[in-house]
Amino acid sequence: MKKISFILAVLCCFSMNAQNVGDVFTVPSPKGTYKITSISPNTVTLVTAQTSKDNPRYGIDYSTVKYEEATYDITSVQQDAFRNYHDANVRLNFNKLSNISTAAFYNVTCYEINLSGSHLTVIPNNAFMDANCKEVSIPESATRICEEAFQNSTIKTLNATNLTRIDESAFQGCTNLTSIDLSKVTYIGGAAFYGCSALSSIDLSQATYIGGNAFDGCNLLNIIALPQCLETVKEHAFEDCLLTSLSLYNTVNTFENSGGIMADNGTVTMNIVSWSNKNVLANFTGFSQAITYKYNNETVTGECTLPADLTTFGEGALYHCIDLTIINMPASLTQIGAKAFAKCANLSAIHCDATTAPVVANANAFSEVDKNINIFIPDNAESYYSYKHTTGWNEFSNYLVSLQTIKGAAIIELNHTAGSSYSQDVLNIVTNYSAQIDAADDKATIEAITQAGVAAIIEQIKIDRGLVKIGNLYYLLDSEYHTATVTYGGLEADGYATAEYTGSITIPATVEHENGTYNVTLIGEHAFQNCTNLTAVTFHDDITEINDYAFHNCSKITNLVLPYKTTYIHSHAFSSCTALKTLELPYMIQAIDNLAFENCSALTAITSLSPAPCPLGYSPFNGVSKSIPVTVQGSSLETYQQGPWGGFTNFVTNQSLDAAKTNAKNAIVAALGSYHSVSYIGNLAMGFCQRIEAVTSTWQVEALGTEGVYAVTYSIKTYQATFGEMGEPCTDCPAVEVKKGTTTVKLYNPEKVEFKKE
Repeated sequence: MKKISFILAVLCCFSMNAQNVGDVFTVPSPKGTYKITSISPNTVTLVTAQTSKDNPRYGIDYSTVKYEEATYDITSVQQDAFRNYHDANVRLNFNKLSNISTAAFYNVTCYEINLSGSHLTVIPNNAFMDANCKEVSIPESATRICEEAFQNSTIKTLNATNLTRIDESAFQGCTNLTSIDLSKVTYIGGAAFYGCSALSSIDLSQATYIGGNAFDGCNLLNIIALPQCLETVKEHAFEDCLLTSLSLYNTVNTFENSGGIMADNGTVTMNIVSWSNKNVLANFTGFSQAITYKYNNETVTGECTLPADLTTFGEGALYHCIDLTIINMPASLTQIGAKAFAKCANLSAIHCDATTAPVVANANAFSEVDKNINIFIPDNAESYYSYKHTTGWNEFSNYLVSLQTIKGAAIIELNHTAGSSYSQDVLNIVTNYSAQIDAADDKATIEAITQAGVAAIIEQIKIDRGLVKIGNLYYLLDSEYHTATVTYGGLEADGYATAEYTGSITIPATVEHENGTYNVTLIGEHAFQNCTNLTAVTFHDDITEINDYAFHNCSKITNLVLPYKTTYIHSHAFSSCTALKTLELPYMIQAIDNLAFENCSALTAITSLSPAPCPLGYSPFNGVSKSIPVTVQGSSLETYQQGPWGGFTNFVTNQSLDAAKTNAKNAIVAALGSYHSVSYIGNLAMGFCQRIEAVTSTWQVEALGTEGVYAVTYSIKTYQATFGEMGEPCTDCPAVEVKKGTTTVKLYNPEKVEFKKE
């Protein structure tokens, strides 16, 4: 009986001490809270670590922990386990870890964290973020450090030998980091070492990808060798590194965003190690700081000859090569990037064998280069004309070509100005000035004759077109109908560039010319195209159409109120008006044609005065946000919403637009008093009452009542001068009928004023 009792007691004791997966316990050494993750084998995860006065300063071993006579391997560390762990002298050792969670050592304070004996393959996101420790060792099995893993930590060194990938911002802000083994790393993410200002050397021998801002602010990285396997370098990768030397092979496929890659560095020695792939200079798009350029390990000094089959010379490629004196460019060259030769202050000659001038990104390709240096090009008229009329090249004055070539280019310019179709008068001018050029015996005389000939041709073409300049605008006048169309003053061959239209322009209702008064009714095709310094246009009411490309690329116009009688806005009329913010469409609008407002991407609001949505051509608002407010009459809201009018989704109403008709009726009734009665106001009759036309004979003005008409709030326009000249009645239009005895006054919608006797 005693034996049985003893066995029961042992079993009871064993049952009380048995542990289960998921149980949580706290022990004093190593002090912390743990959670059992398996039984046989016995493993736990460290839930929360705690400091202890008994912590030995030589180190704490977090390999195993004992609980209830059982020993457990510590194989994982839970999220935030060391968040509030602060002991600046202690060394933490982990030998059996196979996993650590995100932010496991977030904000820990210690001297060292040693994971070298563990079995980790990945250091997760934020694992050591804001950690205050000097050294961290990770195991040889670790190949990847994830995003922000060590961000803003104070580590000085990281012992790791087999890393192959470092993700975005992994060491961003680690200002104490002095060394890290990158010898096997192939991928370095964006901002991976951003601001690591103590990092003085790196081995990128296996890198294929370097992300944007990867080493931005690493200003002790003075010398960098980029490997032959490197394929991609993203923007700002080496910004503010204060480099003195950078070497790279031409296998690089992408240098993103040209000048930003190494912005704000000092004087840099660039070394292109191999030229086997000549397109390297198209992909290597240069830097914005001072560069001493090398290729094949030799500094670019004196005379430099570019590869024979080079087609594209990248941005900033020879920027600040102050020892460069002569550059030889091949016949294959077609493009030159911005700042390509900028600050080459000692350049004394350029030889370019291309028969057509290589296109230059902008004039700063040759900035701070003496424009009086010798330029050698193919000695023929077509080539000389090409160089003299190509951006960047046209700044140079000393082309070493024959006098006959200069004459030939001058005659080409005359013919180019005249265009492919011109009158006999233009032909006579070309012939006359060509003869003068042939007779000239020096370059200066030829240039003066050419300038005079070009000016004469332009003036004759204007005459041939019937072009007349009145005030600050050009017009085409129709003598039969006495109407005027606003047009351009430039030439079609030059893309309708009418640069003289600048600032604020007011288009008048009429203009005076030799044989009378002309009503300005149309804005012609291309009239203001490419007037990039035009800031504002004020229209009068009688403009009925705005034609193709009339204001295309007027990139400084910010607001438009279109004339209320305008019925058609034609294709591309306002396309690429990229500064346009507000647009008021007129009451009388009947159609907006293809791409009329394409790329007006700054538009924030549209008001449509038309009671019904007008038909649209192909995508007239392409590139305009369809969520901007489109203000319409309340009574028109449903009509606009039902149809896919340009795809707009945000239609709103303005009560003042709806009130206009009522205000108009009240004003007319008040003006007529007891003499007349208002029998009907049609739906479209008064529009928004912004303009009412009235005749001017004494009887008629008295009958309508001058003050009453002005009470509508906008100015009165004269339509007919005498009784009986009223034009055709608008039989299909709703109208205001105002009666007095046998006389009916109809105010058509509000196109005209008509008096009829009954």
